[in-house]
Amino acid sequence: MSIRTRCGARAKLLPLLISAGLASHAALGASIPFQTEFMIEAEDGTKSASSGWLEKTGAGASNQRFMQAPPEYKGAQEAGTPGELSYQVLIPAAGTYKIWLRMLATSATSNSLFLAVEDDMGSSAFSATRPPKVDGDWKWFYVERVLKAGVNTIKLDRHMGGAGIDRLMVSSLPAFVASGMGTSPGIPAIVPPAGHPRLFARNSDLDRLRSQMAHPEIKPAWERMEKIAGDAIKVYPEGNLPLAEAGKSNYKKELLVAIKRRALDYLLYGNQMNGALAVTLMENNLKTVRFTADTREKGDTILTSAMVYDWCYPLMTAAQRTYFIERFKTIAPTMEIGYPPIKQGSLVGHGSEAQLMRDQLSAGVAFYDEDPTIYQIVAGRFFAEFIEARHFSYQAQSHHQGLSYGPVRYMADLYAAWIFRRMGAGDVFDPLQQMTPYHWLYMRRPDGQMMRDGDIYQSAYMRYGQYWSEPIAYLLPASYYNDPVLKQELAQQLSLVEQTTGFSVEDDIWYHLFGNTQLIPQTSPKNLPLTKYFPDPAGIMVARTGWENGVKLDSGTAIASMKIGNVQYRNHQHLDAGQFQFYYKGSLASASGIYSGKSTANGVPGSADGTTSLEYGSTHDKNYYKRTIAHNALLVLDPSEEFLGSANDGGQRWVSKYEPFSLPELLNLPHPDTQYNSDQRVDNSSVVASVLRHQFGPDAVKPEFSYLKGDLTNAYTSKVSEVKRSFVFLNLNDPDHPAALIVFDKLTSSNSAFTKTWLLHTQAEPQITGDTVTVLRTGNGYNGKLVNRTLLPAADNTAIVKVGGPGREYLVGDTNYAIFPNHQLNTEEAGSWRVEVSPKTKAGADTFLNVMQVMDAKVLNMNGTVVGEGPPPFATAAIVSEQMSGVTLKDRAVLFAKDGADITDTASFVLPPSPGGMKVLVTDLTPGIWTIGKAGDSATVQYEVQPDEGTVYFVASTGGTYVLQRGSATVLH
Repeated sequence: MSIRTRCGARAKLLPLLISAGLASHAALGASIPFQTEFMIEAEDGTKSASSGWLEKTGAGASNQRFMQAPPEYKGAQEAGTPGELSYQVLIPAAGTYKIWLRMLATSATSNSLFLAVEDDMGSSAFSATRPPKVDGDWKWFYVERVLKAGVNTIKLDRHMGGAGIDRLMVSSLPAFVASGMGTSPGIPAIVPPAGHPRLFARNSDLDRLRSQMAHPEIKPAWERMEKIAGDAIKVYPEGNLPLAEAGKSNYKKELLVAIKRRALDYLLYGNQMNGALAVTLMENNLKTVRFTADTREKGDTILTSAMVYDWCYPLMTAAQRTYFIERFKTIAPTMEIGYPPIKQGSLVGHGSEAQLMRDQLSAGVAFYDEDPTIYQIVAGRFFAEFIEARHFSYQAQSHHQGLSYGPVRYMADLYAAWIFRRMGAGDVFDPLQQMTPYHWLYMRRPDGQMMRDGDIYQSAYMRYGQYWSEPIAYLLPASYYNDPVLKQELAQQLSLVEQTTGFSVEDDIWYHLFGNTQLIPQTSPKNLPLTKYFPDPAGIMVARTGWENGVKLDSGTAIASMKIGNVQYRNHQHLDAGQFQFYYKGSLASASGIYSGKSTANGVPGSADGTTSLEYGSTHDKNYYKRTIAHNALLVLDPSEEFLGSANDGGQRWVSKYEPFSLPELLNLPHPDTQYNSDQRVDNSSVVASVLRHQFGPDAVKPEFSYLKGDLTNAYTSKVSEVKRSFVFLNLNDPDHPAALIVFDKLTSSNSAFTKTWLLHTQAEPQITGDTVTVLRTGNGYNGKLVNRTLLPAADNTAIVKVGGPGREYLVGDTNYAIFPNHQLNTEEAGSWRVEVSPKTKAGADTFLNVMQVMDAKVLNMNGTVVGEGPPPFATAAIVSEQMSGVTLKDRAVLFAKDGADITDTASFVLPPSPGGMKVLVTDLTPGIWTIGKAGDSATVQYEVQPDEGTVYFVASTGGTYVLQRGSATVLH
């Protein structure tokens, strides 16, 4: 029997095995090959005639049975003498697999055995293998082997007497870790339904899809596709691509759009001429296409072939179906994730994009009847790794990869969600998936851009006045969750098509498949609370004073982003725990650096002048852009600290030299690949911070204050013993002074000689006068001003300096990690200046208290002509008491515990007179009942302090000494 025949016979058994729910194949006997992802009992193998292996019983073994090499066996220098146990395993596709072994090694003289693999081409050499630890207990370990498609035979031979083997398993799942007795990942419980179509649509969906085609939301996409299709077919009438130059790709996305358009015409309307043309075009495309390393081109080709296969199935010959499947098996292994898709992680990186969750999964669904192993392999890893990782991340209601890469990777999640829902499998993800785009809604600025978070690439090519867009990231969840808010944002982006980017010709197909014309967008302006908290594992709060539609540079809306940043995922995330940004008529407190740029200002990368591209992983990226020093955060400079070969910025630690491969590794469970999880890891904790308190109110929709406090200690190395940061955003309800942001910090370093620095990044050169910094953002239609006053450290102990200017924009130590924008027309907010605030006198513990206000830089008339200077800031005054530090501003007062720890019993402070009364926010209070009164006044008020908040908010009608006592109505006189 040939391997091809044996594979075919095996494939017919799979539905029976699924329905039987088999977790072990003992009943099948060794004559039928075992499957990957299922545990194999060692005693179920085939023994050679004179193997000498003993079947033993023991309470620690699965089924209390295992195989043991004869104890008297003295060991062999080489294997090959009769003594084998063998196990036939059906390998669904060629690739690298892990062979897991559960072995008992009672001593150093019984700790290994020989292993070899045999396929139809012969047998590999035996090699000795052993568990990593010998302690007399059963241990799981694995070896990696490249296995051929079809039946492979795993052979175990005696090496040392007394070694025991209980179970083994062959797995394509890179993050699977066997433990205990071992659990089979098995075949996915959810499988494609019978019949076609079943990819992105079933027959029950077609009437609704057809009914929408003439709708104004869908018709433009249909017309664009038709134009692109017509033009592409004129150039490639048979689908044959021109011969590719050596080392270059001849992939044409326009031709794939044409193929999708023709296949969709057959799916919806049964147009056999267009359906047959789609099949012919795709077949010839597959025969002639050649790729470089671009995985997305390969993915689009696989995706389109799967759509044609599924939607035009009745029009294809058996030979064409076979060819589509065979071509998949030659293209998919060259993708970055590989096939079987065992490369790259499931959490970050390109492995978390569409390669597995859309492209290969689509192929598995389409080809399932003829080759079910593709689906079993791809969906097997999806269910084993991808879902749990996203359930964890979705709790944050934001995306850890930021404002540019977050949408790209979120879209991949939604493609998978739609695939399974349209298959009839229901919802596979946590419903909190719906909330992820809300972070992007809140980070939207009135100038059409976004507050910066993570690696940002839109700024490289977007011009001022353009509305940053990624419409598919809103289309997919808006329809999936019937969310009118996300539908409104989608409509906004589509209405501004001339002012936006993010529209790709290959995206039009998704409007036809997933558009929901019955969903009415939420009316504008957005009826959302002005503040939103994004919980663990993010720990972010965004506070606004209003909402805008479109691009409105003169908007009076102020926005503050306050980030604790609980979990560090790496990849496109920055070392920015505790950072803040502040926007009003321009970015005033900003992040800095450039993600994608070049090494000289005027050169062209690759030209004779030596200009090079500076991208992900460049000297600028790893020494400045991703580092703490490029953000409005805190530095603690230990001159001897090392940062995995990058510059010492005094900032937060690299969590690891490597990106987390899976959720268990992110949460610091051991990755099975000991080389990956190596001794080069700096710290085993990806949890770098925690939110201690969060609250906004008193009105939940239009809060007067928004409060967030976090512990950032673990974001740094042992150079610190405490780092706590508190934010309070005040909506001042004043058109001339819309908002203020107060930042309070408590730091304790392990060495009092270490320099502590509070950072403020600006686009324009700041002006410093005493304890006050003034920042203007004018030009390009902006008209914002920020005034920051440093109240702590005290003025006589504070050094405030500005760093920047030409040749010093990205200074770390004595080195400027220079970078220049790629394009002349860009909206990079690279920053040219930063303000550094440090205590003059070195101490182990220090506190910082900074108060920022925003207002207009200039007074403009109706024609936009400057007619005067903008308003001055409100006066601020420090509040200093034995227990608390704080500030008064206009009719507000905000107080913090001096030492950063909760106040447990009593506190007092003095408020100045205020004609209309003063609204007071007191933070850092132990949960429970607190009584507030004014000294000399018998009247008191009681408040209950909630554990997540730690605050009281009250109105003080007059100035004087106010006393807070926990659990008592007695007021001190």
